Amino acid sequence: MASSLWLGSKNLHCIRSTWIGVPRAFANNIGGETWRNTEEQKSEIDDALQKIRAKDMPDESVQNPFEREKVKCVLCKYKIVPDYKNVKLLSQFISPYTGRVYGKHITRLCAAQQAKMEKEIVKSQSAGFMPYYFKDLAFVKDPKLFDPDKPIRPHRF
Repeated sequence: MASSLWLGSKNLHCIRSTWIGVPRAFANNIGGETWRNTEEQKSEIDDALQKIRAKDMPDESVQNPFEREKVKCVLCKYKIVPDYKNVKLLSQFISPYTGRVYGKHITRLCAAQQAKMEKEIVKSQSAGFMPYYFKDLAFVKDPKLFDPDKPIRPHRF
């Protein structure tokens, strides 16, 4: 019969009980059980197992071939900084009919660039470079950076 006892930082293991059929509390009081420290044995076994298991572990220096490339937004990819004076760029991100700024699920910009873009559009409109309610006719036929009819996530309209 084997059992374990934890005393502070020592882990003791019962290897033999000489009092068979006698309650454990009584055997402990008399000294009928032999205890030994198992921490040294476990550390030796653990070290040996670690060496054996290290051979079976996969090589971590190899990259995952199934991992997808991280998708960057258009502005981050080409390192474009939005500026309130660049009306041609800013007009790409507003609706030609309503003058509203497209959401980031349509423009596919990251959250930081979308916030910068909205801030620069408001600054450009207040400075008088861009109209508020419609897109300037000179920029209506510009090539599109994204397709507003095919957003990443669907919307209700």
